[in-house]
Amino acid sequence: MTITPTLSIIVPTYNRRNLLAFSVESILNQTLPATEIIIVDDGSTDGTAEEVEIRLKNDPIWRDRVRFIYQENQGQSAANNTGIRMARGVWLGFNASDDIWLPNKLEMQFEALQRFGDEYGVCFSDAWFMNNPYMKRTVFEASGTKQHQMFGVVRDASHLIGSGRHPVWMQTALIRTDVARAVGGVDQELRYSEDHDFMFRLSLHTKFCFVTLPLVLIDRSPAQTRHSGVAMDWHKEEFCLRMEQMRFEKQLHLSADLSPETQKFARQHLGHVHQSWVNLHIQQGNYPAARASLEAAAQYGRSRKLMMKWVAMKFAPSILRRAIIRDTDNSVRYDRASWLADTSVGAI
Repeated sequence: MTITPTLSIIVPTYNRRNLLAFSVESILNQTLPATEIIIVDDGSTDGTAEEVEIRLKNDPIWRDRVRFIYQENQGQSAANNTGIRMARGVWLGFNASDDIWLPNKLEMQFEALQRFGDEYGVCFSDAWFMNNPYMKRTVFEASGTKQHQMFGVVRDASHLIGSGRHPVWMQTALIRTDVARAVGGVDQELRYSEDHDFMFRLSLHTKFCFVTLPLVLIDRSPAQTRHSGVAMDWHKEEFCLRMEQMRFEKQLHLSADLSPETQKFARQHLGHVHQSWVNLHIQQGNYPAARASLEAAAQYGRSRKLMMKWVAMKFAPSILRRAIIRDTDNSVRYDRASWLADTSVGAI
């Protein structure tokens, strides 16, 4: 006998009045109904609360299944944690307020979960990016994972997610509520890339399965128009590097009892972060800080490129600075994801 699951879907939002309803409607239109949708308004100032109030008043489906919570602006991590605390369902889903779920997302994921059993506390799917002409691949394709079967399981989730270039996004994941609470929810000290950290910690507590179909449309319109509020910090290089350094130092600590290759991933990521600090300090003309970051990067692995940069900084710092500024100005940033080691994960 098939038991209908209880599902709490969390939608954190900030100043997305014109987009929020599309996200919520895509959840309400699922072929497997969600038990409740928890909108957590993180201090919006654009009339989001008034818009939701109108829909709750005029639409009986919204009134029956949508819960609205307002809080002072604290960031997306805090908003997600509020939803996790308030959730009544056995399972949790997360959808950004500018992303869209395809109608059979929940149904397909629960078919996978029923196939593989209670050991699996997370199920994720593939997804398409939208509103960005440079991002024409699916999440699975962009991560380098290759799958041909409709449903599958991850052999080593911590290894997959620890690699950095992984296919597990919060918008696509269904997570058992008790597991999400057991890991402490989302780390609120991380104000950027906190979703990667959340998924890595989940991988230490449960097994992952997946659906290979793209079941979510993830908005990747220009960041300048997509971000607002505290998310504007994501445009500051120093802020992003601090957050990524904190995340990978944490990942290295948590990897102590995992496979040597998973530990190696964390060290590679930290090396890349410190090399990015080197470049930033050189651009700013802060050579003592650049040398300190170069020494920190060397602790996580030496390379020919690192040695050449050390020599150039010692004997021709001004030339190196001009070269780094030139390369930075000429680089194309399609969308910021995370600082990744130059590795490909391959098959899940």
